[in-house]
Amino acid sequence: MTVSGVGFAPLGGRDRATARAIGDARRRGEAVATALGVSLAGLNSVEVSAPFDPRPDCGDRRSRRCAPLDAVTVEATFAIAGGPDSSEGAREVTGIGAGVAPVDAQRRTSPSIRRSLRAARLAATPGAAEAARVNAQAAATASGLQLGQLFSVVEPSNVYGYEPLLGAFGPGRFCGVVRRVRIRFDPETGTRRVVRRIRTRRCYSPRSAGVRLEATYLGA
Repeated sequence: MTVSGVGFAPLGGRDRATARAIGDARRRGEAVATALGVSLAGLNSVEVSAPFDPRPDCGDRRSRRCAPLDAVTVEATFAIAGGPDSSEGAREVTGIGAGVAPVDAQRRTSPSIRRSLRAARLAATPGAAEAARVNAQAAATASGLQLGQLFSVVEPSNVYGYEPLLGAFGPGRFCGVVRRVRIRFDPETGTRRVVRRIRTRRCYSPRSAGVRLEATYLGA
């Protein structure tokens, strides 16, 4: 079973951030296992990514890439207790499911949005697993097969190659300053010119978090 997790820690605490990301992935894996009626065994492999690296040395400045947090994402693969070790010679049936949960950030701050996004993704995970199982069952029935043992569960990587839960304005930052310009059209010259530059604080907090999972069963 392969699922992702995100973790944050003060800058320089990469080990702590990674441990928290693995903990996030484990909680999500356990939620999937409970929804599908199986149990997790040991952790087989972990792939760690830090999309904001390399980080510049900014001194005391706190700009877009100089946030005082380490932000990492992991892809953790757990063994399924009692599951088959190989699908060689067996028919496979795969179902794809999606789940969505609302994001309820109590405050318009980066820490609140970080916690709410992770909680919403965790809440959406069992629904995605159940939907994948239902779709696999439908595929098996339509093919004249019986659904056998669960072989694997995979969470596809983000198509953009980046995990949005890591931050919108930098590592772990979901609030920041955006710059807008006000342009006026000069009727005499026919040109446009900037008459004002505006700096505004904005927070990015999506209304919902979505999860997509692929569950593969052996056909009996």
